[in-house]
Amino acid sequence: MIGPKTTLTFKQVTRTDDGMGGFIDTWIKNRNITGVLAILSDRERIMYGKKAEAAQYKFVMDYQFASEVQTQDRFYLDTRVFEIISRELPLNQTRFLVFLLSEKVNG
Repeated sequence: MIGPKTTLTFKQVTRTDDGMGGFIDTWIKNRNITGVLAILSDRERIMYGKKAEAAQYKFVMDYQFASEVQTQDRFYLDTRVFEIISRELPLNQTRFLVFLLSEKVNG
């Protein structure tokens, strides 16, 4: 992975019954993951196609540290929240994962 390393906090959602037929989502910190966070280039937007329409960033990390991260989870950088749009495994090799992310603004 080439580029400046960034440590994001990985959080998983836990749903609990609210007693009125709905759910309350609680985000629980799993651990910190280090990788390369970068803005998607125009070339990458074309390469990823429809998956990249809502994404603004990509986060590349070692496979061994992030194999359990799924698209319903989130990454946090201080007060910034990143929702996972897509999870890519380039060339089906278990070396690294690429996550396409969208920054959630105001909540």
